[in-house]
Amino acid sequence: MATLAGFATVAATGSMSLAQAPGAVARASLPGSDGGSAPGKGGPEQHRSGSANSDQGGDKSAAGNPGWKRDAHGDGKGKGTPVPCDPNALIAAITAANQAGGGTLRLAEKCTYTLTVNQDDNGLPQVFQPITIHGQGATIIRAAAADNFRIFEVVTGGDLTLKDLTVAGGQVADLDGGGITAGEGTRLTLERVTVRDNIATGASSEGGGIYSDRSKVTITKSTITRNTVGGDGGGFYNDNAVVSISKSKVTHNTAGDEGGGLVNDDGNATVSHAVISDNTAVDGGGVHGDGDLTEIVHSTIARNTASGLGGGIYDDGDEALLLQHVKVAENTATSGGGLYLVEDIGATIEDSKIVYNTATTGDGGGIAIVGVEDGDPVVALRRTIIAGNQAGEAAGGIYFSPFNETTVLTLTDVRVTDNLAQNEPGGVYNGGVINVFGKVIIINNRPTNCVGSPNPVPTCFG
Repeated sequence: MATLAGFATVAATGSMSLAQAPGAVARASLPGSDGGSAPGKGGPEQHRSGSANSDQGGDKSAAGNPGWKRDAHGDGKGKGTPVPCDPNALIAAITAANQAGGGTLRLAEKCTYTLTVNQDDNGLPQVFQPITIHGQGATIIRAAAADNFRIFEVVTGGDLTLKDLTVAGGQVADLDGGGITAGEGTRLTLERVTVRDNIATGASSEGGGIYSDRSKVTITKSTITRNTVGGDGGGFYNDNAVVSISKSKVTHNTAGDEGGGLVNDDGNATVSHAVISDNTAVDGGGVHGDGDLTEIVHSTIARNTASGLGGGIYDDGDEALLLQHVKVAENTATSGGGLYLVEDIGATIEDSKIVYNTATTGDGGGIAIVGVEDGDPVVALRRTIIAGNQAGEAAGGIYFSPFNETTVLTLTDVRVTDNLAQNEPGGVYNGGVINVFGKVIIINNRPTNCVGSPNPVPTCFG
């Protein structure tokens, strides 16, 4: 058995503690990089979008609601019908706007509208006309002692735009959308909005913060945080809808089952210049993909936790996952610390970094690609760095185990380095066919780079 110099003793014994391994990977020791354009040079430490601890969602703009300031955006000032700082006045204004065929409302600056009355599981009238609400820094919140209800429900015909507003404290039991629900045939637009501390209890509930059902949702410069669901989608659940999330944060949300931050179920979701971090679920701590298309670009997926599979992303759909200029860092799961890909998904990952993720007791610290009887994921990695990841079993870097041994994983200009596993190989495990193109470098993984893999890994030595 060939082993890397300096690790012969570890490989021979076949046992190694991730915490006590000699020369365990230190993040500061990894060399820098220019963000993936030249994966043969350097490691994962430097990236245009900042470190894994950064709250910047990409390399062009900050993510999340920056907070409302008077006249800062030119929105709301002098626009629309003024609504006094009184929840009953807000209810009356929405009712009047619906009756008038739509309207624009301007809330009292930085007012807190505390809702106390439940009307058909909602704190405000259903929106079924085009209505725009300029919040001017206001908060709409359910009173802590009030009956359970969500804040907003948009029903067929509704087109709701919220700006410079906080939506908080909604709570429903065995229903979807603790904060906001956008039903079929509706539009929902959030600009500089915070959706926080909403709850949807019950194992079948979906969307602790927001639930969208066959609607169109656009979220910009907003924050979805500290929402909780008993089922799937702690922050946001997309069901057959078209969703765009940009320059925003999805953080510190919790799901009782899948998708702590975001679930895309049979819909199309595009996430750009965003941060998805510190979310928790059973599978898919950050993101659960089961949609037609989940596309994430210029974003960071960091510090999410799954007690099961896929700390950063868990995708068990039969459609497509596209990642471009994405950092997947410091996520934790039992298997697939960064990503866990299964079923008949087609996934393309390019110009990205998958770094410092952990599979605590299973395989694939960085990526686990696993086939099942009814489907195999087909994955292509291009100009991507996979480094500093750890696995409690095999393959700190990439674990590729398709159901059909002829299934192909394609690597183009990929660097797999400084990953650590309890069992060999430490770098890449190949249970199918791996094709390599360009400059593929697999070095400095422990206890081996690829030795121990059932099938050969081209260009890999040791």
